[in-house]
Formats: sequence, C-alpha cells, structure tokens
Amino acid sequence: MTLYIANPTSRKKIRDLTNVLRRIAGLYDEPYFPVVDFLELAMPKLFTAFEYEIVSISEMPNEYGVTYPEKNKICIREDVYEGAIEGVERDRFTIAHEIGHFILHKPGNIVLARSESIQEIPAYRQPEWQANTFAGELLAPPQIIRGLVLKEISSKCGVSLQVSGIQLKNMNK
Repeated sequence: MTLYIANPTSRKKIRDLTNVLRRIAGLYDEPYFPVVDFLELAMPKLFTAFEYEIVSISEMPNEYGVTYPEKNKICIREDVYEGAIEGVERDRFTIAHEIGHFILHKPGNIVLARSESIQEIPAYRQPEWQANTFAGELLAPPQIIRGLVLKEISSKCGVSLQVSGIQLKNMNK
C-alpha cells in the first residue's frame, strides 16, 4: 500500500476553509448543504478548468469517487451521484470528501510518505483524515449543530449518526 502525507492542516484550518466556502455560496447558516449543487454549479465558478465526471460502476468498481487535482477533475460513481441527489448520507459525504481532496491536495501539497505504517503519520498529515474532516465540517459545522443531539444533526444536515457524533465531539476544537 502506498502512503501519502499532506501538508499539516488542523481541524480549525479546515473548518475556517469550509466556512469560507459556505459564505461564498451564501449557505453559512443553511443546515442541509446542497453538496451536489455545489459540485455542479459552484466548483466550476471557484476553480478554473474544474470538471467532474459521473462514471459507471463498471469503470470504477472499487471506488466511490476519485479526485485528480493535477487534472482539475473529480470522478463520482453513478450510483453515488444518484444517491447523493436522493439525500443518501454516505453518498453526500463521499462527494464532500472528494471536494475536500480537490481543494486541499493540489500537486505540491501531498507527497509520498517515507513511513510504512499509517499509524506513524499524524492524523493532521493524513490526506484521508483531512478529506473526511473537510466533509464533516462542510456538511455539519458547529454553527449549525450547536445545541442539537445526534439524531437532529443527522436529520437536519443529511449526515450519518457516526459523522454527527464526530462533529459533536470535535465542535470546540
């Protein structure tokens, strides 16, 4: 397994970035972030030459989504895309996760790790942790979830109970 490390990025820095994106989109206080609309309409306006492609399951049988920052491209598997349109929590998270990779992991911000174990890499340098954190912060940020319980967060923000719990636990970090 090939491991990569990313430039150090804290939860706070990722939260600040997702809040900027929410503000730009006019969605700072919107509980249910329209991630598919953001992918289709906002990303091409925010990033020159950005493109996304919906691909068949047969083209990407082992991946839900893949980001190619060097090509300015995100590929989303068709069933994930359709699920996100229908509000499926995992699929919404997957698209937000891939947007996170696209924004955070431009060429030069990510390199091959010299470590042989993911446990040796601090979370704040792990690309997958960063993309997951980005997705959680974009979909269920503190200004939305404050004062809510897990089921309310899940329902209002369109995220899983697991994501709701992670966001609640890290709300003040």
